[in-house]
Amino acid sequence: MEHLIAKEPTIDSREVADMVGKQHSNLCRDIARYIGVLSTDSKLNPLNFFIETTYTDKKGESRKRYDVTRKGCEMIANKLTGE
Repeated sequence: MEHLIAKEPTIDSREVADMVGKQHSNLCRDIARYIGVLSTDSKLNPLNFFIETTYTDKKGESRKRYDVTRKGCEMIANKLTGE
């Protein structure tokens, strides 16, 4: 489901994981690594790529997910690390 945060369209990281054929937990691990790299450059704001949030799983437990912007999707699709 696409929605707007700060006028930037995003997509749920669970949907992105399906699109790229990855397990969601592995994609979240990769995104956390991308955020770490982006955070080292004062010119890049990780929130322009990924917004951390949560969802409730089938067991009723809260799990991490990300709202992924277009830039974030491009980073994932091109397997870029931002370095």
